[in-house]
Amino acid sequence: MNEPKAAGVAVTVVEKEIVLDRGGAFSLNIPAEWIASNVFLVVDLYDLDNPVHPAGHIGWWRYEIAQLYPSPAGRLILDRDGKLRPDFKGVEAVDEWRNPAEVAANRIELLIVLRSVITHAILSTHRIAVMRSVADLEAFRSSFDRNYQSPRYAPPHYVLPADRQIHIVATNIFQRDAVGNLCLGLYRMLRQHEVGVRLFAGNFDLAMNDVIDRRENLLSRLKPNDIIVYFFSIHDSKLTELVEMKCACKVAYFHGVTPPKLLQVFDPELSAECAKAIKQLPLLAKFDRLATNSRASAETLRKALADGDVSMPGEIAVIAPKLFGASEARLWRSMRTEATPPSQATGKPAAAERFVKPTFIHVGRVISHKRIEDVLHLIAEYRKLDVQARVMIVGSSDSVAYRDYLRWVQIEQLNLPEDAVDWRGSVSDSELDSLYSEAAVYVSMSEHEGFCLPLLEAMMRNVLVFAYDEPAVRETVGMAGVIFSDKSFESLAKQLHLLLSSPEMREAIIGAQSRRAAELVEAMDGRGFLNLLAVGDLSATRSK
Repeated sequence: MNEPKAAGVAVTVVEKEIVLDRGGAFSLNIPAEWIASNVFLVVDLYDLDNPVHPAGHIGWWRYEIAQLYPSPAGRLILDRDGKLRPDFKGVEAVDEWRNPAEVAANRIELLIVLRSVITHAILSTHRIAVMRSVADLEAFRSSFDRNYQSPRYAPPHYVLPADRQIHIVATNIFQRDAVGNLCLGLYRMLRQHEVGVRLFAGNFDLAMNDVIDRRENLLSRLKPNDIIVYFFSIHDSKLTELVEMKCACKVAYFHGVTPPKLLQVFDPELSAECAKAIKQLPLLAKFDRLATNSRASAETLRKALADGDVSMPGEIAVIAPKLFGASEARLWRSMRTEATPPSQATGKPAAAERFVKPTFIHVGRVISHKRIEDVLHLIAEYRKLDVQARVMIVGSSDSVAYRDYLRWVQIEQLNLPEDAVDWRGSVSDSELDSLYSEAAVYVSMSEHEGFCLPLLEAMMRNVLVFAYDEPAVRETVGMAGVIFSDKSFESLAKQLHLLLSSPEMREAIIGAQSRRAAELVEAMDGRGFLNLLAVGDLSATRSK
C-alpha cells in the first residue's frame, strides 16, 4: 500500500448533530477509496467551548478502517465510571487515550480524523456538535434565525427558471463577519423568493452545519443549469478547481484584499495569504460576471486583471456588501425622526450629552492595517484638551503580537491610564448598539478598506465620523463626515475638539451623515444582487 494522498474524500458523519438524550446515535460515511489505503481513523471528543489538550480533551480512540467499513453505526455512551466514549457495536479501538481528569463539558465536539499510518499526517477532519438535550441543541442553533421570511428584502423583478439552483460559495462563512453576513443575507433573500439555493464553505460556524454544506460537496451538487455566486476575499487553494466547474453561469464578488505590506510586521502569515490572493485575481476573469463592494475595489480588480494581461468579462458591478430588510430600514428611519429625550442627569438632550465627556469608538478586527496605534495617539493628544475623553476599541484580535504592541503603546509610550482605553473585544449586536449610543466620534485610522461597514453603522447612529482618507472610506462617507489625509495628531485633536465644541458644526455634519446613510441603506435592499443574477441568467440563456 502507498502513502495516501490528502486530496482524498473525507470520512464524514451522516447526521448534522448528535443528541445524547436521543441515544447519542450517529453513523459514518467511509468512501471506498480509503479501504486499500494506508490510513487509520481517530474519534476525538473535546469540550466544544474549550477545545484544548488536555484541559478540554475528553479522549481519543483509534480504529482501523477495515473494522468500520462501509457505514458503521455508532453511539456515544457513558462507560462505568460515567465518562463519555464511542461505541461501534462491539468493535474495539486498537488504541485509545482517556483523560484521567474530569472534563465537565456542557457542549461537546466530536471529530472524525483520518490519518496516514506512515506519517500520521491529518488527511481529513469532520466536526460535529454533541448536545446533551434537544433544548441544548435549539439554544446552540438559535444565533441564526431560520425563519427566512424576515426581514423582507427587495421583491424579485426577474423570475429565474425553475431548474436554476444558486450555489453561494466562500472560503469562510461566519456570522458577524462581513463576508459571512453577506452570504447569509443573500441566502435568506433567495429563500424568501423560493429560489433553490445552497451555501458552501471551507470553514463555517459548527452551529450552522444544517444550513452550510462542506465546500468539497459542491461538485457533486452542481448541475449544468446552475449558477455559482462566489465571494473572494482571501487566498483560495480551490479557486482553480472552482473555475473549471461546468455550469450555466459563474459570478465572482470581490471584497478586496489587504495589501500584504500593511500586515508583514505583526501578521506575517496573513500577509503571505494576502500576497497569494492578489496573485489569484486574474483567475476571476474566467467568471462570467464580476462584482465588487466599492468602486475602489473595482479599480483594484481592473488593475490586477490588466497586470495579468487578461480581459474583463464585461463591466464590474458595484454592490454594497450589506443587505437591509424593509423592516430594518423602517426601524432606522423611525429612529432618525424620533425626538431625543432629555437626559435625566442634566436635562439636556441625551445626544448632546455624549459630547460633554466625549467617547471615541473604533469597531472592527484589531489588526495591524487598521492602525489602532494611531487611534491611541489621537486620544492621547485629545486628552490634553479634555482629560475626560476616552476611547472604546471594539473587536476581536487574532494577533497576540499586535495586541501586545498596542498595550505597550498605551502604557509605555503614551502613558494612557486604563480608564482612557476600553478594550471591549468581541461583542453582541445588542451590546454594539449600546456602545454606539455612548459614542460621540467614530475614529478610523485604517490604511486599507474595501467598504468599511462600521462607517455606515456610525452614520446611522448619529456618531460623528472622523476618518483617514482612503479611497473606499471617501466613497462610503461621501460628502458627509470629516476626512483627513495627514496624521498630525496634535493638529487633528485640535480640529476635532473644535468640532465637538460647536453644536452647530456637529449638527451640520451629523445631518449630512444621516442623509448619506439613507442613500446607502436604500440601495442595500438586495436589488443589486437580484439584478446581477438576472443579467447572469439572461446571458446564460441566450448563449445556449
